[in-house]
Amino acid sequence: MGSLAQLFSGANFRVTIQKYCNEKGWRINDINDSRAILKFSMDSGRTQTLYIIKYESTLEFSVPSVFSFDSVDNIPHYISTLLLKRSSEKKIGFWCIEQIGNKQVFSCMHNAEMQLIDSRYFAAVVTALVLECDELESVILNILR
Repeated sequence: MGSLAQLFSGANFRVTIQKYCNEKGWRINDINDSRAILKFSMDSGRTQTLYIIKYESTLEFSVPSVFSFDSVDNIPHYISTLLLKRSSEKKIGFWCIEQIGNKQVFSCMHNAEMQLIDSRYFAAVVTALVLECDELESVILNILR
C-alpha cells in the first residue's frame, strides 16, 4: 500500500479528510472513519452536498442532484442523454443514476484509488463535482421552466 493510501486507512481517513478540507477552508458537515459529508452554499442559492465514501482501496465522491424519480421508467430520456454527453467531456467526474432510499437520483460521481489522492487532487475532484452538479441543475431547471 502506497503512502498516500495509508493516509486514508483506518482512522486516518477522518484525519486526512479534515486536513485537506482545512487547507481549502471547507467545513465538514459530518464525518466518521469511512464517510464524510461536505455542504457547499452555491452562487445559485442552492446547497450542494458532497459525500465521500471509503471502500477497500477506493474513495467514492458523489454529489446527488435535485433530480430524483420513483423508478428508472420515470426518468426523462432527454436528461439522461444530456448527462451522458456531458460525462464524455469531463476529465473528472461522470453522471450516473444512484439509488438513494427508494428514489433514482442523478448524481455526479468520481471514483479514485486512494493511492492517487493527494491534497491537490482531492480539491480538484471536490470542486469539479460540486460545480458540475450545480451548473447542470441550473441548465435543466431553466429547460423545465
